[in-house]
Amino acid sequence: MTQADTGAGHRLVRPLQRDDLPAVASLFTRVFRAGATAPHPDLEAYLERLCLTAPGYSPATGTMVYDHPCVGLRAALLSIPFRYALDGEPVTARLLCSFMADGREGQVGAARLSRYFRAANHDLLIADSASAVSADHWVTGGGVVLSVQSLAWQRVFRPARAAALQLRRSLPRLGLAASFAPLSLADRPLRHLRPALTVQAAPGLEVASVEADAFRDPAMAMLARFRLHPSWTELEFGWLVQLASENTRLGRLQFRLVRDASGASVGGFVFYGAAGRRAEVLNVLCHPGAENDTITAMLADLDAEGYAMAVGMAQPFLMTALQRHRWLTLRHRGFCCIASRHETAMQAIREDSFYVGGLASESWSRLLADF
Repeated sequence: MTQADTGAGHRLVRPLQRDDLPAVASLFTRVFRAGATAPHPDLEAYLERLCLTAPGYSPATGTMVYDHPCVGLRAALLSIPFRYALDGEPVTARLLCSFMADGREGQVGAARLSRYFRAANHDLLIADSASAVSADHWVTGGGVVLSVQSLAWQRVFRPARAAALQLRRSLPRLGLAASFAPLSLADRPLRHLRPALTVQAAPGLEVASVEADAFRDPAMAMLARFRLHPSWTELEFGWLVQLASENTRLGRLQFRLVRDASGASVGGFVFYGAAGRRAEVLNVLCHPGAENDTITAMLADLDAEGYAMAVGMAQPFLMTALQRHRWLTLRHRGFCCIASRHETAMQAIREDSFYVGGLASESWSRLLADF
């Protein structure tokens, strides 16, 4: 029996209903968009699609809210169900994102939601952008913090343009994009003086741009190396791609396969990007032994297309390949946390035989970069 089923007080924690969406949109805006006078006009509709239309959705696996009869809805934790495979057997993963609480009663609600989302109650819980406080709650509730996946790698190709883009991200209200444009003129001599800024293509490999449906099957073959990994059924993958492709603030969603001389796919990657800007890499996958070739081919491809820089989530199986490249740095990106009531799943996690991130996390959600 779960926390939401025991006692009158705990019945305040319940599944999200469609008529809760205006209150959740207002709560999100108050908590995460300081200074906004009202929710974005598209936010409520997006929340409905995100929280209530996933192929694996049911009230038991969806978003939970804390609704007090006197003060109304004061806390919520968005939950998106995904199918995962554990040693070939299906399990339901819940991606937890946008943990929000408002006021004193909201803090009470947040505590009750945290107790509900304990490892002992669920097959698999995942969050990849938790705060330090939330990460502590995960550990208390039986979960673990993933040190490597909590890092972002960053590879600069054009330092002047990359610096301008970083400044724009840090100070978005200055509106000085035009004044930064001349900085990019410095990149040509910089790349001449620092040849290591240019990534040489991996010999014998080609990078092909493909549609999402052509990417899925090779990607699933690459995911088979992990004991615990997303299932990405045709229906679920299509739903993910549709929502992810709407996040145009980050650029256009693109799929690439890395192929060897025989035409076989040895690796692949998914990213957002617009030429001359920043490539936001969601997923990098490859067959065992192809890590170096895949990373080199990806970085060379993005460099050749004129991106200023590329960033992505660090993964244990890619760390050695990433660290072979100069001008690549690592930084904290937000705590990545995972929990399960299954000992076999926790064993796979301890062995680094699992995959999370990108389209198997919330990195594609518009809630992180929009509204």
